[in-house]
Amino acid sequence: MLPAPAQRIVTLAPFLTELAYAVGAGSRVVGVSAYSDYPAEAGKLPVVSSAAGLSIEPLAALRPDLVIAWRDSFRVEDIPQIEGFGAAVYVAQGRRLDDVPRLLRQIGIATGLDVTAQASAFEREVASLRATYSAKPRVDAFLEIWHRPLTTISGGHFMNDAIELCGARNIFKDLAGVAPQVAWEEVYARDPFVIVGTGSAANEAEFRANWSERATLAAVRSGRLVWADADTLQRPTTRTPQGIRRLCAALDKAR
Repeated sequence: MLPAPAQRIVTLAPFLTELAYAVGAGSRVVGVSAYSDYPAEAGKLPVVSSAAGLSIEPLAALRPDLVIAWRDSFRVEDIPQIEGFGAAVYVAQGRRLDDVPRLLRQIGIATGLDVTAQASAFEREVASLRATYSAKPRVDAFLEIWHRPLTTISGGHFMNDAIELCGARNIFKDLAGVAPQVAWEEVYARDPFVIVGTGSAANEAEFRANWSERATLAAVRSGRLVWADADTLQRPTTRTPQGIRRLCAALDKAR
């Protein structure tokens, strides 16, 4: 527990940076992880972690009183060293849509800020999406997050939650892991009704060109290819319902 609301915060994942700003603590964030680019001012802050790991000395130099880390990209072995220079460490779990309001509330407690409005707004938006699309005809979808090698998302992930909110079934929901690679033979065997790409190509034109080589798939043959905004779908933040709403509208057109 912090003795007082955190005043100097370091966030070690882009979505955690965005959540800190969303609760109104942006002015207290003094360091971030690589690719923390939203809001724009976050991109100007010192970067102390990346896929290569955590830079302890630059982190210590920022004199944080709170470090917010993501369990999936953080070595818990680093906690004693961080605590050794006086910072508290909060290790966040963030894989499901329900984690967003929970994390907002946790950051609110740590910063002494009232986040009732932000958390409630997120929950209302998700409930609205569920009510709008729950009765839609279910369609089978392949969710592509990388093309070479072909990579998807399995069941235990907020992007799968997003697909299901829109009234679609992830054809690879049953696979183990979070982001499994899949064989082309399996995609052909399951022959999805629609193919959704998010972050799997540089742009929509490239996404469509990649799939044009697979014209025997029903989704490709019928033009049921949906390009979704990666920023709002690959990060669980307060913007995610906006991305889901756009995804749902695009899937509706493909039905």
